[in-house]
Amino acid sequence: MASLFNHASMAHNNHFFFSCLSTQKTEIPPSFQKSLENSFGSIETLKRDFIATANAMFGPGFVWLVRTKGEQEYAFLTTYIAGSPYPGAHWRRQTRDLNTEPDIKSPADYARVEALRNMTVANTVGAHGPYSAHGKMAPGGIDIIPVLCVNTWQHVYLADWGILQKKQYLEAWWERIDWNVVANNAGEKLQPTKFIY
Repeated sequence: MASLFNHASMAHNNHFFFSCLSTQKTEIPPSFQKSLENSFGSIETLKRDFIATANAMFGPGFVWLVRTKGEQEYAFLTTYIAGSPYPGAHWRRQTRDLNTEPDIKSPADYARVEALRNMTVANTVGAHGPYSAHGKMAPGGIDIIPVLCVNTWQHVYLADWGILQKKQYLEAWWERIDWNVVANNAGEKLQPTKFIY
């Protein structure tokens, strides 16, 4: 299932990356700006640290701005290759990979395999019903909500920006963030837009 997970995770991460972009520069909604400033001190600090983290990231992946549930604080999270920002995605379905088990050749082998099949499920990601992972988290996981990400895979910027211009790509990306989408991802209640006719 690793291949399926990697393709699904990359599709999700890239969709998330593109959904937070705008063709025009947008302003950060005031209430959301205050929430970000509470975590980072200033928007300039947020920008500087976000770009520095993404620029220093060695290898392909994504840098995420995440909001913790409960405290509603913001922080950075880096995921490499097809890594997922969701803590529930990091469980393994089983304690042993039965694909690597030798063929059953004796009653003892059969009994061992049956005992493994009847074990209490240690990891329930992807399961339904009584085995579902609802409310459970992988060890060390924190309950977060991703609100913004930047793609650091080299093929995203290399053709347009060149080998040594990753930072320029990141700065241009920052100028095209759709802050209304990001605020919505964070669960901020935005004021309705007023149109002047």
